[in-house]
Amino acid sequence: MKTHSAFWLVAIFFLFNCNLLTAQRTLNILVYAEGYRYGKAAFELAEMLEAGPADNVTAEFVNTEHALKPETLAEYDVLVLFNHNDISSVHEKNITGFVSGGKGLVALHHVINKANDNPELIRLIGGYYLVEDGMLAHRDYNIVRLPGVEHPILEGIPDKFMIKNDQDFKIRFHPGQSVNRLLSNDLKENGPQEDSGWTRTKGAGRVVFLSPGDPVEERPFIVNKVLAALITNAVRWAAGF
Repeated sequence: MKTHSAFWLVAIFFLFNCNLLTAQRTLNILVYAEGYRYGKAAFELAEMLEAGPADNVTAEFVNTEHALKPETLAEYDVLVLFNHNDISSVHEKNITGFVSGGKGLVALHHVINKANDNPELIRLIGGYYLVEDGMLAHRDYNIVRLPGVEHPILEGIPDKFMIKNDQDFKIRFHPGQSVNRLLSNDLKENGPQEDSGWTRTKGAGRVVFLSPGDPVEERPFIVNKVLAALITNAVRWAAGF
C-alpha cells in the first residue's frame, strides 16, 4: 500500500506541475499585414488579442516580410495573416515550414484571393476565391454556425451573428485537401454556403481560415465583439492553447 501511495503522490505532483507550467506559458502571436489599407486594422487586431482577459498573451504587429524569416517566426506560437498583397514564394515556404513544424496559422478574409499569386499559401490554407467569380458587394449579413458542429473555436459563439458592410466570396477548395468546416452565412447568391470558416492541419501544425474582416475603416475587430471572440478562439486553438 505504501508503494502505491507513493506512486500516486508522484503522479499527482507531476500532473499538477505540468498544468501549472502550461497555465504560465506565454502565447506569442505575430500579426502580419502590409501597410496598404490593412495595416492599421491589423495593428488594432494585435492590440485586441493582447488586451484579452488572459495575462499570458503577447501580440506583435509587423508590416514587412522581413518578419517572415524562419528565425523570426520561431519566436511565435501562431501567425495571423491579414494581407491583401503577394507574399514572396520564399516566405510562403517559410510559413509552410512554420506550420508543418507544429505552429499555428490564422488566415483572414482576402488572404485566399488567388490574384495574390500565393499558390503555396492557399494550398496550405485549403481554399481560395477568384475575383472573376464575382465577390458579393459589401452588405450586412449573418455568419452562421453549421448545425451540429462543435469545436473549441466556436465556444461562446452564438448560432449566428451579424457582420456589417462585409463581403462574401465563392470559395473553391483544393481537391484532395480535407477541411473541417465550421461556419456558413445566410447569403444565397453564391450558392450553398459552408465556407465562411474552417480548420485543417498540416504536418504537426494547425490552420484556420475565417472569411470576415472588412471594411477596415469601420474597425471590425474592435467594434464587433463576437467576431473578436471568434478570432481569439481561433488563435488559441491554432497555437494549441
